[in-house]
Amino acid sequence: MFLLCQRVPYPPDRGDKISTFHLLRHMTRTHEVHVLCLADGVADLGNVSGLDGLAASVNAVPVSAWRSRWRALRALISDRPLSVSMLDEPALHAAMREAVARLQPDVLFVHSSTVAQYAEPFDGLTRIIHFADLDSQKWLGLSRRTLPPMRWIYALEARRLLRYEGTLARRFSRSFVCTEQEAEDFRRLLPGQTVGVLRNGIDLGFFRSNSTPRQPGALVFTGVMSYLPNVDAMVWFCEAILPLVRADLPGVTLTICGSAPSRKVRRLARVPGVMVTGRVPDVRPYLDRASLFVAPLRLGRGIPNKLLEAMAMGLPVITTEASMRATGIAPGAGIVAADTPAAFAAIVVALLQDDAERARMERAARRVLEAGLDWDSVLASSGDFLASPQPPPRQPDGAPCASCSTIASRRATASRSTWRSWWRRSGARATRRS
Repeated sequence: MFLLCQRVPYPPDRGDKISTFHLLRHMTRTHEVHVLCLADGVADLGNVSGLDGLAASVNAVPVSAWRSRWRALRALISDRPLSVSMLDEPALHAAMREAVARLQPDVLFVHSSTVAQYAEPFDGLTRIIHFADLDSQKWLGLSRRTLPPMRWIYALEARRLLRYEGTLARRFSRSFVCTEQEAEDFRRLLPGQTVGVLRNGIDLGFFRSNSTPRQPGALVFTGVMSYLPNVDAMVWFCEAILPLVRADLPGVTLTICGSAPSRKVRRLARVPGVMVTGRVPDVRPYLDRASLFVAPLRLGRGIPNKLLEAMAMGLPVITTEASMRATGIAPGAGIVAADTPAAFAAIVVALLQDDAERARMERAARRVLEAGLDWDSVLASSGDFLASPQPPPRQPDGAPCASCSTIASRRATASRSTWRSWWRRSGARATRRS
């Protein structure tokens, strides 16, 4: 089988690389797997050797930055998604044609809609696509928090991508997303198409606390800091939430730990008590010495791996309602959520002031993941997702699967509960245990 992905699936140090690396490990137990992928610049080619002994072969083609931007500009006057055009590398198309002719694979497994273009010509083969999440909805969310002209471009990309996602769902043999919440959106926006859930897990052996003493009042966030949802989360936290926290606890500090910080993120280092590290060789020491993990993610989709990594290190997580729902973990089991600055700040202050409740959440965070959310358990429980049904007949594209008005009318769902009700319940449980 072939695994097609957007980056070299090694090292597993960012969202898509984490998923594709562990999927590859699982696939090689039953299949001979050949990886055909793009590389995130020439530097990413150096990571190919990390797959020695795992993949039968790896063919990686670096994405040219200037050609990528040029293709996006040209796509503006077409009806093709810009993000798909950006990654349209002729060398990988050629490598794909040669590899299919030579190896005659049984299955093409595609991770992400942006690289599905490399499998599209081979409609006689079984093709499985793991969307992870619906990128169209990510761009829609960005359009709502951005000013013109980028607002118009993001909205255009959302409409084009939704049409493209519908085409892929019809033409490919099987489709997957990474959360039940994403699957509900898939069925609503792409009616008549079936979808399965292939969720993310966590490497519990790697992410394990060394019992380093926690630094009082230390908050941390990790992630690729050029990624817009991460940038938005940290800018919002520093501007709207952190001042409220410091009104009660002036000594609170924040470490923003992650590669490629954007200009907006670098500017946050001017805020007293905020440190922006840039790329670090290992995020675990930063997680191990913090008191809380703060992730006010307003724009992301799917399961943020960073939340699972923090919880695996025994670190209580505070995030948004949508991100907590995506994990499938109950509030209070190592993770809690709030969607407004006042509520978010109140939880941070309450947990920093309550050592007993914070310790309970530290224990609960690791325990809930050990109950079946490690990668081996998650993939084993997903059944035979690599089964090879007959390829579907080629169908005409027809009309879009959802109208623009459907996209534009999405509304935020009501919160499960306020932080105050959760805090009262937690206090009651603590009282009963004592």
